Amino acid sequence: MTDPTHQLQEERLPPFVRVTLRSWAKLYSGGAEVFWPFTDIIVRFFVALPFLRSGIVKVADWETAVFLAANEYPVSWMAPETAAATGLAIELIGPLLLLAGFFTRPAALAMAVLTIVAQAVYVPTTTNLMLIAMLLWYVAQGPASFSLDRLLAPGLKQSALPFARQSVKFGEFLRQRVTPLVMAIIRVWFALALFAYSDLFEPSITLATWLPTTVLTGMPNWLAITFGILMLVGFAASVVSYALGILIGIFMIVGVHPDVTLYPILLLAIYESRGAGLMSVDSLIARWMEKNILFDRDYADIPDHWPHIVVVGAGFGGLAAANRLKRLPVRITVIDKRNYHLFQPLLYQIATATLNPADIATPIRSLFKSDGNVRVIKGEVSAIDTETKTVTFGGADLGDQSVVYDKLVIATGATHSYFGKDEWGAFAPGLKTVENGVAVRASILEAFEQAEAINDEERIKRLLTFVIVGAGPTGVELAGAIAELSKFSVDREFRTVDPSEAKVILVQSGDRILPAFPSELSEKAAQSLDQLGVEIRTGGRVTKIARDHVMIGDETRIETETVLWAAGVAASPAAKWLKVESDRSGRVVVDDHLRVADHEDIFVIGDTAGSNAWDGNPVPGLAPAAKQAGVYVGAFVEAELLGKPELAPFAYNHQGSLATIGRKSAVADFGRFKLSGAIAWWLWGVVHVGFLTGARNRATVIINWIWSFFANHSGIRLITNRGDTV
Repeated sequence: MTDPTHQLQEERLPPFVRVTLRSWAKLYSGGAEVFWPFTDIIVRFFVALPFLRSGIVKVADWETAVFLAANEYPVSWMAPETAAATGLAIELIGPLLLLAGFFTRPAALAMAVLTIVAQAVYVPTTTNLMLIAMLLWYVAQGPASFSLDRLLAPGLKQSALPFARQSVKFGEFLRQRVTPLVMAIIRVWFALALFAYSDLFEPSITLATWLPTTVLTGMPNWLAITFGILMLVGFAASVVSYALGILIGIFMIVGVHPDVTLYPILLLAIYESRGAGLMSVDSLIARWMEKNILFDRDYADIPDHWPHIVVVGAGFGGLAAANRLKRLPVRITVIDKRNYHLFQPLLYQIATATLNPADIATPIRSLFKSDGNVRVIKGEVSAIDTETKTVTFGGADLGDQSVVYDKLVIATGATHSYFGKDEWGAFAPGLKTVENGVAVRASILEAFEQAEAINDEERIKRLLTFVIVGAGPTGVELAGAIAELSKFSVDREFRTVDPSEAKVILVQSGDRILPAFPSELSEKAAQSLDQLGVEIRTGGRVTKIARDHVMIGDETRIETETVLWAAGVAASPAAKWLKVESDRSGRVVVDDHLRVADHEDIFVIGDTAGSNAWDGNPVPGLAPAAKQAGVYVGAFVEAELLGKPELAPFAYNHQGSLATIGRKSAVADFGRFKLSGAIAWWLWGVVHVGFLTGARNRATVIINWIWSFFANHSGIRLITNRGDTV
């Protein structure tokens, strides 16, 4: 097969231009999409604030509000009381709708009209002009993903509610067709303000009222003219907006500007995030980039001679690699036996009825919908032929299929390891998949239900005894969650049994729980579990697991019907596929660059890789480690495409370890800094929400956690068949 680097050298554009330009463009667009929802919330908050403040003042002094409506800004076709009441309604209801992102466009339109009237007939201010520009932009664009409008739109589009479908489609039309025009108008308007400020032309008194020249106070004329030209032609929107925002902020801080306000900076943040709009140099560059560099519109447009990189596994490592590689001029095929990416660290919360599977799982295709060079295939890999560079996969009714790779990234993770006692799996399920989580949830809830239904005291005791084998983070989190479930969430819902009397036993073969954490944090975690009533048994190895009991050693027998496995994992069969050396856990032995020996075009990362890149120690099976490895592989391939020297060996940077115990406590190890208790719990929550994929998942998990925290209630207590994801 032809060397892909050589193929790039033969293209019309040199490798540096094609690789670097595409990488920068994808990085910028990806970053803008990530940060825009947060910017949108900030903008909506500060736009709503002055309206709410004005409305509250009017409510407190209604007589003055009526007087102002009659004398200061009268509306000829309304009585003063009606005008004041209308303005008050807009100022109180509109901001609340804007903040929630609900009926955003009508709310923004009403607030814009009110502000235009105030600017025209009352006291004209630059703040009004900034608010008008941003509100009119929201009329066209609507809110970002952290909003009720965007959350409800897919359902409303398919609903039978009167005018619902038409409203959603009209909103999409405004967003796609009108927003670029509004952006262009705002851009030209700001350019005119820059030209007027620099005395390039003298506006009439009426026009001057509608130009925000005062926000530019302190700026040299030559610089204002330069920025004005760039704004007028719509070139380098990001650079111009950043520079203008920084300068205006500096002039405000040093006191040159007469009115310190955030609004011009917020308007420029919108301009930076959403682009220059129609009839701009940026739009011409974007079209050229799409045709010559990006090829993101359709997979069929991707040049056949682009190197083909196959990523097997869409866990943390596989996604990190694909996300880094997708910026490059390469074709990517992501293969996974499931069609979703699962956030495994929160899987125990499905098992303990706190979260819904959909809260922590995201369809893989949705993650790459804007990346035309990425193809996603649902299939289970069965073989890899390193001679022909072929990956064979299949599935139900799929038959054997295959793809040919130039580079292969294997990130297939790990599965449960019962240390040679695979028969235990029938009685002690682990937590690796959504199906596992739903099945464990069903078994836990079923134990309470059966205990309520029978009169056999011995069996009730057995049913209400839960044994977790393994006291790593997953085992500790499971134990704490089950204890809280029995004592707080379902304690008043049964009549003949008392769920709070359930016994939760955490079994660890070592001498302490959380062995990977410092001993002082292990002790803190043990104290938190003890407060929840969890019984910890250390120093004993499980020797038997049966349907109705567990043996620890040769003498200790625990009567139980619910055993959960959190004791060990084994790597996927990647080493067998490749016919290469593996370690005792089945992980593929890799070199310093995460490559397989004698196969420099094959990378293995995450739990599948046996790497000693943690200061000579094995890299832990953690999500951050897999993500770092995925990013490294992307950077390594980019260096190859550019003909740069080989990257330095992969080095894992340990960012800390976290484990939570129930709703109030956690432990966190950051090397020199160690935290426990409530502070660590809040930190644990922030970190895990940040690692989730998709704004919807983050918002849903936060809402469920808030409900669970304050209501002491777990709401997803449904017993479903194995594999259901209700």
